[in-house]
This record gives sequence, C-alpha cells and structure tokens, in this order.
Amino acid sequence: MNKNHTISQFTIDFEPVGKRVLSHPGEMLSDCALRAGIDLITSCNGLGVCTSCRIEVMEGTVSPPTTNERERLSKLKHNANLRLACQTSPMSDVRIFIPAGSLTQGQQLQVDGHYHPTELSTPFLTKSIEILPPSLQDLRGDWERLQDTYLSLMSIPLQTSLPVLKEISERIRSLNWTVKLVVRDAGMHHELVSLLPVDSIYYGVAFDIGSTKIAAFLVNLESGEMIDQTGFMNPQIAVGEDIINRLSHATQTPDKARKLQDMLIDRIIQYLHEICRKFKLEPAQIVDMVVVGNTAIHHLFCGLPVKSLGEAPYVPAIQHSLSFSALQHGIHIAPGAQIYLPPNIAGYVGADHTAAVLATRIQESEKALCLIDIGTNTEISLIHQGKILACSCASGPAFEGAHIQDGMRAAPGAIDQVKIENGQIELSTIGQKPASGICGSGILSVMAEMRRNNIIDHRGVFNLEHPLVDPTHKLLILNRNENGQEIKITRKDVNEVQLAKGAIRSGIEILCQKAGIQPDQIDHFLIAGAFGNYLDLGSAIEIGMFPDVPLERYTQIGNAAGAGARMVLVNHAQRNLAERIGKEIHYVELTAEANFNDTYVSALYMEKNGNLNQLL
Repeated sequence: MNKNHTISQFTIDFEPVGKRVLSHPGEMLSDCALRAGIDLITSCNGLGVCTSCRIEVMEGTVSPPTTNERERLSKLKHNANLRLACQTSPMSDVRIFIPAGSLTQGQQLQVDGHYHPTELSTPFLTKSIEILPPSLQDLRGDWERLQDTYLSLMSIPLQTSLPVLKEISERIRSLNWTVKLVVRDAGMHHELVSLLPVDSIYYGVAFDIGSTKIAAFLVNLESGEMIDQTGFMNPQIAVGEDIINRLSHATQTPDKARKLQDMLIDRIIQYLHEICRKFKLEPAQIVDMVVVGNTAIHHLFCGLPVKSLGEAPYVPAIQHSLSFSALQHGIHIAPGAQIYLPPNIAGYVGADHTAAVLATRIQESEKALCLIDIGTNTEISLIHQGKILACSCASGPAFEGAHIQDGMRAAPGAIDQVKIENGQIELSTIGQKPASGICGSGILSVMAEMRRNNIIDHRGVFNLEHPLVDPTHKLLILNRNENGQEIKITRKDVNEVQLAKGAIRSGIEILCQKAGIQPDQIDHFLIAGAFGNYLDLGSAIEIGMFPDVPLERYTQIGNAAGAGARMVLVNHAQRNLAERIGKEIHYVELTAEANFNDTYVSALYMEKNGNLNQLL
C-alpha cells in the first residue's frame, strides 16, 4: 500500500478466531494476523507462492489482487473474495474469514457430553440377496426382479423412492447381482434405503449445529458404537457472530438467506467427504442423519422463512419435528436416507434444547433441576413438581470473546485462567502459548478475581486507588509482551460481561418465580454447552451469574444437545419421547414478565449472593 495513501489504522476482525487487531500502515493481513497471535500458515515467508495463507474477505475494502494471486488462486475468478493474506493489505476496517486449512492449530471445541447408554433400536434391517440376471426368457425390469426376490425371501412387500430407483440398475450390475439391502421397516411394507456390497456396514451421522461451532458424530448403526466425533466452526460466523445479525442478513434478500443455508450444507458435505475418506466408506453406507440446532439455525438449514423469528412475538415457522430426504436437500449419502430434526420449543428455544432435555432426562426427575445450556443464546429449563419451564436468554457472544477489546475464542494463546494474589497477576493460556488474547473462561475468571480483590465494585466500576489499575485509562493491564502489546480489561469489557451474566441470572430467577421456589431450593444445576464445560463454577458464583449454593449441586455435562442428537439417531423410540418433551415444555417469554426489568437490573450487579431479592 502506498504510504501516502493513508496513515489510518484499521480494525481487522479475524473470524472464526474472534480476534481483532489494529493494522499498521503498509502492513499485509498476514502481518496483522502475526501480531494478533494467530497461527496462520505462511510456508513461503510471504512470497505468495504457496497459497497456504488463503483467506476470504467478508466485509471491507482491501488492496487489489496481485498478478501473483491471480495466477496462484485458480478459484479467484469464481470467488473474488478469496485472497492470500501475505499479498493483501487493508484499505478500510475489514472482516476476514480464515479457513481451517490456513491455521496451524484449531480452536478448542467441546464435542462430547454426558451420554446415557441408549439401546440400539432403529427401523433399519438388512438382507443379502442374489438376484437372477435378466435373460431372453425373463424380461422383468430390474426393480421388479429385485422386488420379487425380496418378497419371496421376506414375505413382505418392498417399496422404494425415485432417488433409490435411479441407482438400482447400475448398482446391482456393479455388485454382480449379489447385494446387501438396507431397508426401513414401515409396518406393512419395507422401504429400500440403500444397496451395498454384502460385507458392508451401515452408519448414521448426527450434527449439533451451534451458532459458533458444529459437533459431528459418526455411529455404526449395526452395533450402536460411535466411530468418530469431531468439531468444526460454523461458517455462518463469517456473516455475523450472533443469531440476530444472521436473521437480519437472511431477511434482506432470498439470495442472502440461501447463502446462509448453503454455508451450512456445504460444510456438512465437506465433513461427510472427510469421514468417508478417513474410514474408507461409500456415501451409500450412511443411511440416516439427525440435525439439532437453535430455531434460527434449524430454519436456515431447512430453508424455511425466518422473518417471523426477528419480529415480535418471535414465532417459528414450525415447531413440529421434520423428516425429509437427504438427497433432495443436496446431501449425497444413501439415496433413501432421511434427515430428522426434533421439534422446536419456541422462537429462541430450538431442537437443540429439546435434545439436551432428552439427554439429561430431567423430565423423569422428582427433584427440582435446572438445565442451563450456555452459548451466544442461552437456554434454561427448570423442572419442579413435574412441570418443565423454559426460557431463552440473549447472553450474547461475550463468552466467545466477542465485544471484548482483547477477546478471542478458545484457540492456542488465549488466556483461559487468571489468578490475582498479593498484587500479582498469574495467567495460564491454551497450549501454553504466549498470551495473544483472552477467551471466555479467562474473561469469567478475571472478572471474579477483580471482584474478589476489590479492583471493581459490585457495580463493575474500577477502584482507581488499586495499585493494579491504570487510573488514567481506567483499566487493568493483564499482560504486556516484549513488543509492548498489551492485553487489557476495560470498563466496557466489564459491562459486556455484566450484560451476559445478567441475562443468564435473570432467566434463572424468572423461572424460579414462575415455579414458586427460590434458587437455593433447586436440588441440582446441570451446566451444558461448550463454554459451560470450561467455565470455573466458583468464578461464575463469585460474580453472581449462578446462585450461591454449594458447588456439589452443580455438574458440568458438556455437549448435552449433541448427546441428545446421538440418542435419537441410535434409538428411534427416543424421537417419540422428543415429540412429547417438545409439547410438555412451557415456554416463558422473559420480556413479557411484569418484573423482568427489575430482576434484570439487579442481576447486573457483580455480587455473590443466593437470592437477588436481597438487592432489590
């Protein structure tokens, strides 16, 4: 960039890492990433010949593509936003998306959750058969030939769909007229789902699609064994960090809504290709698929209209469960495979929370239990005397590192724990890398330590007399590296945490009020979700995010929604239970409650307490 062109600094927003940094005049985006502590692959030392530092420019203006880029990036003509970080400089504030293949290390993704052993019970059956080839004496069609053979062996009619029918002729010939049929028991008949080699095993996949991350599970549906579990970023984050931004984007034009849908489906297809290569599977061996997500993700994935989710009274297009053809949705697995999505509960409590309730079995308990699934949008369910109440809290992306000045997601180099003792600050980072920012667990930890050491008061205001506080700028410097780069906590950061934790705490309080109990009467709290699994419970209690009850009453259970998705994949009877749960949960719209505002304002206090009514 011409140095005379500008001396301005621009904000560079790197997604999905969630790190923001100010550019220096003349810098390339790869230099900005390096200063931000992002492990971008730059194999050719910035010469632009290895194409390992590929990025996508989502918003803002950057320098034009170089001749070298045009030559190296064959896809550039199809995607003008695809660039090389080492050849691109910012010319305005920009938002950059970094594909996983351009990072040396991935983020810390919570995939697993407490899983109740579930009996394998699916409607799938298999039968290996030999089919007589056609001859001049036997001119039956291929489908009739297969159907008649099956009826003679199983004494039950076999039906199929057009996508399966399209593959039968080529498939039975390539397998030399001996095939393993995977069928779905439909009661009075069987439905053909896939044709496989006789020694093949069939599988199912389940996805928990979060606002930030996607958890994926591959399961052997003949044994019930989980073969693979992995996590990867939701590519929609390049459009917006929270659901509100994505809904706003989707309602602008049909093309933008379709783009958000395509982002999800393309990433799922990529995952399916990866596991097929990894385990040497044919796509036809994957015969069933389950997807859970919040209501907005559910609608965007299905291609349903989302305008009603963004306008009062925030109702979904559909609450009931859905099941439709994977192939017709552009996902090429077994030609007769279906995609199942459990029911949504409300506009902001989706199929993922239905799955989480199913996984935790709270509906079977006689105790008072509270399930808190923490994310950009936090869902809470409270069961008391056999009645389940649920609400949604707009906790925002602060615990993902967004809206925090030096925040980032849980990637190597992120501060994940802070201890302040005798005027000394001790830090730990993910991967023991040099500190490059602070992630959600570190943010919660430092807030608790600041409160415990009277660095901030219960209102979140800095104590300017404290020796660790910079009285001029009213902030706390956590870390300063040899280059002079600082990681700071500002008053605005404190406020962002207050808003997030206040939303969660007020949700707990309102549900307790509706149930006619106090928070300290809840027998057990189940803390779910990626952030919920890594947070320090003591810190959450210290700042008043959770009620001040003994720690033994809290259990961190990981990805409950993912566990529920696996359950409905391996046991179809659980789908009937999910339907019942969806109907039995009573949704509470927090903002419609008369005392919500007072409860929320009290919940903003950074105060360790058992009952917020003490502060009213």
